[in-house]
Amino acid sequence: MFIGVWESQATMTAVDRMLRATTALNDLHPMGRSTIHIVAHGAGLPTPDVRAHFVNVLKKNADKLACVAVVVVGTGFWTSALRSFVTGLRWLAPRSFEFRMDGSIEDVAQWLPAEHLKRTGVELDRRQLVQVIDRWAAPRKPGG
Repeated sequence: MFIGVWESQATMTAVDRMLRATTALNDLHPMGRSTIHIVAHGAGLPTPDVRAHFVNVLKKNADKLACVAVVVVGTGFWTSALRSFVTGLRWLAPRSFEFRMDGSIEDVAQWLPAEHLKRTGVELDRRQLVQVIDRWAAPRKPGG
């Protein structure tokens, strides 16, 4: 499982760092792994070259991915624009893995464990998943 918290606009360097981390996880999880991305409110839309890099990373890892979940935090125009970006990623990504965008960590925890189990044979505990993500994201939440 890879959990990424995007506090600011994604850069080529950040996507490369994610690629190195997920490549290492691929070897540890030969049956496949899932990825959760949490995008903090106001993180900023990636530039076109970074968007293309995201698509290339998805294609490179497609055979190792079970599920990809994206949680876009916030409301308003910024959130709508970022959701459109994520939807565009889905259109360009391979269809070999489940790809969902949700409004909360709890929403991800409702569907991800069952889908991950179906695709990898590895069981995830919903409550533990929420706790881990909350702990990881808490220092990054406004006022946290």
